[in-house]
Amino acid sequence: MSQPATEAWAALEHTALRRRWGRLQVLEGDGGRTKATLWTLVHILWALGDLRWLGIAPPEYQPIVNYVDRYRRGGGFAARPRRWRRFFDDNAWLGLAALHVDRPDLATRALAFVQRGEDAAGGILWVEGDTMRNTCSTASAAWLALELGDGPFAVRAMDWLDAELRTPEGLYMDNVHHGQKEPTIWSYNQGAPVAALAMLGRTDAATATAEASLAVFTGERLWREPPPFLAIWFRALLRDPRTAGRATRLLIEHTDRLLEEALDPATDLFTAGGIGSYNGTTTIDQAATVQLLAMRALATA
Repeated sequence: MSQPATEAWAALEHTALRRRWGRLQVLEGDGGRTKATLWTLVHILWALGDLRWLGIAPPEYQPIVNYVDRYRRGGGFAARPRRWRRFFDDNAWLGLAALHVDRPDLATRALAFVQRGEDAAGGILWVEGDTMRNTCSTASAAWLALELGDGPFAVRAMDWLDAELRTPEGLYMDNVHHGQKEPTIWSYNQGAPVAALAMLGRTDAATATAEASLAVFTGERLWREPPPFLAIWFRALLRDPRTAGRATRLLIEHTDRLLEEALDPATDLFTAGGIGSYNGTTTIDQAATVQLLAMRALATA
C-alpha cells in the first residue's frame, strides 16, 4: 500500500504546492490562490511524517516543514498566514504533527500557547476571544501535554472533559458553549481522548471509548465522515493494543473502498463516490487520505 500513498501524495503536490518567485506556497486546492489554513497544514505535516516512516522522502519535505513558521504570531500560530486569529485546537494539533516531523521546538511553543487557553472553569477554549470549550481543543491539548511530559495539565484537562462531555456510552460530545452542550459525535473527538486516556494509564476508559466509536463509525457513517477526522481517529486507535486489530481491519476495508470508489483516475484525487469532505476543498482531504493509506501500509507491513 505504499504505492497508493505515494501516488496520493503526488496528486496533492500537483494541486496544492506552488512556487512563486522561488518561494513555496501551500494552497487549499480550490482552484484559486487561497493559502492553506494551519489546520490543513497540520494534516500535510502528518502525511509527510507517515511517508517518512515508509521510507519515502518527498523533495519538498523540509520546505513544507519549515513553511509552518510563516504562521507564527506572537506566542502561537495563526489560522492563516498574515492574520492574527489563533485557535487553541489548531495549535495543539500542530504540536502533535510537529513531533511527527521532528520539530519539537514547534511543539513546545504550541503547547505553551495552548495552555494559555485553559479556562478557569475547566477545559481548553477553542479560539481566542470566545468562551466555547471543545473536545477537540481539550483532548488534543492533553495528548500534546503528555507527549511533552506535562501530566498535571493533562489530568486537569481530561478530568474536566470526562465530567462535562463524556456520554454514558463512553463517547465525547463536541463542545459546551454558554451552558449548552453540542451533542454531535465526531470521530476525531473520540480519537484524541483515546490517545490521552491511554497515556494517562486510564486504559479501561480508553478502550471503552475506542470500542464505542468503532460501533458508531461503520458503513455510510464512516464513508461520509470528513477524512481529516478519520485520520486522527485511526491514528489513535492503532496505538491501543486492545483495539489495534479491529482498527486495522476497518482501515483496510475503508481504504479498499477509497481506492475502488473514491479515486478519480483523471486527477488521482479522492473526490468520487460520495466520499465525505471536510470543507469541499481538496488539500486537507487529500492529505488525510495520504495518512490513511500510509497508516494502512505501516500497520500491515
